[in-house]
Amino acid sequence: MHLVDRYSGARGNKRARQVIELMDPGAESPKESWLRLLLINAGLPRPTTQIRVTDGQLVAYLDMGWDEPKVALEYDGDHHRTDRRQYVKDIRRAEMVDGMGWQVIKVINEDRADYIIARACDALARRGYAPPPSRSLGRGAA
Repeated sequence: MHLVDRYSGARGNKRARQVIELMDPGAESPKESWLRLLLINAGLPRPTTQIRVTDGQLVAYLDMGWDEPKVALEYDGDHHRTDRRQYVKDIRRAEMVDGMGWQVIKVINEDRADYIIARACDALARRGYAPPPSRSLGRGAA
């Protein structure tokens, strides 16, 4: 039995249930969690985390996205830019994933929330998914 069930009338229980529902063990960083919650709060379908992309052998794990339209988002921290080995690996990996039909949206720290949401909605719309009603999404970067 979960504590929220045992103490169903406790103060904050309703909010605790909402937060528990949003948890996802696939996030590998606080920024990935932030990005996932940003997409959910924008009204987009809940993204799957750590999407396994394979051509018979493992090609990549994508941070999050949607399998059916093959749209993913990846949060790239600074090490993706400053570590040369990681940078080269990312380029090769991106080419393989792109060749398998995935559209991957790279998100960096400087991207504003409305810009990220707009890019995700645009990518999904191009793949046939009707985005949620506009929530005054801007188009500008950082």
